[in-house]
Amino acid sequence: MATLTEKAMELFNDMNASKAIATADAAGELNLGPKSSLAAVDPQTLAFADIFGSQTRENLESTKKTSVIAFKNAPPFPGWRVKGTFQGFQTSGPVFEGFARQMKKALNLDIRAVGIISVDEVFNLTPGKAGKRAA
Repeated sequence: MATLTEKAMELFNDMNASKAIATADAAGELNLGPKSSLAAVDPQTLAFADIFGSQTRENLESTKKTSVIAFKNAPPFPGWRVKGTFQGFQTSGPVFEGFARQMKKALNLDIRAVGIISVDEVFNLTPGKAGKRAA
């Protein structure tokens, strides 16, 4: 298991950063979608609110593999990519309750669950450092 840097955690926890999740089904068919709720729970764990994304849900439950990114479209254009392993969905507990409150307040939406991803690899996407493995 890898560890997110402090700067990577800050960017994943920035509500103004752009974020996306990539998954694949058992046949290798790719799926990519925005995931603005994606956040760092701790240096080894990312989580996201499961609101819509049924294809993302199906793929994660099938293959357990994902890659996510967070980036800002403003100088110095910081970005991070994480390869991870899906650990499952939580429908109760402190992480779920925190995400549920946040999504209700921000978007007036109820969530189905919170997806948990363990961090396997971390890559810097910032220009001049892009592609460098951080962990």
